[in-house]
Amino acid sequence: MNSVTRASGWLLAAIGLSGCGASSGVNVPLGRSIAPGPPHAAATQAAPASAGDPPGEQGGTIPPAARRTEQTVSRAGLAQSPTQALRRYAIAYTNWQASRLAAREQLLAELATGPAKLTAEQTQAAGSATAALVASHVANAGRVLAIARAEGQAPGEWVVVTEEHTTGTGGYAGLPAGPHVTLAQVTLLPGRGWAVSTWSPAS
Repeated sequence: MNSVTRASGWLLAAIGLSGCGASSGVNVPLGRSIAPGPPHAAATQAAPASAGDPPGEQGGTIPPAARRTEQTVSRAGLAQSPTQALRRYAIAYTNWQASRLAAREQLLAELATGPAKLTAEQTQAAGSATAALVASHVANAGRVLAIARAEGQAPGEWVVVTEEHTTGTGGYAGLPAGPHVTLAQVTLLPGRGWAVSTWSPAS
């Protein structure tokens, strides 16, 4: 079984099995929601929506200095292949503790370029680790199940399938582990290496 077939199988399983709680869960700073159990469902709140692009970026423009920063990746953050870049990012993205989310978001920014880097930096700046997650000692543990080029998607897009288990106390205790699907892209920085450029959780 080749990697594309294996990833396609995991993709179908993830869509069929994952109860991601995207519509009713708490908005986790790293971009995916988790649904607490019934006892605390009414006490949790989603993170506030962004107020929009900064004035200098409205209308689709990004100042040159900000654009250069967005494309900067440290030598340590680069990978030798697309799959290595995606695997490193996925491991960092799926393994975190609520009390240390700022540090994890900083690591994600160091492993990324372009929109993925910008998202990690904006999330970190927003301080989106909610008090409820920290108070409930919420943590996430994950592993990579499959990485393969996406078929029928945008050129250069990849499918990353992970299995994740969220733990915590109170309403976050006993949440089942499940598969998740992410669509991602990577960029080759000439003469340097690969970095994740987009990271879009689909489930």
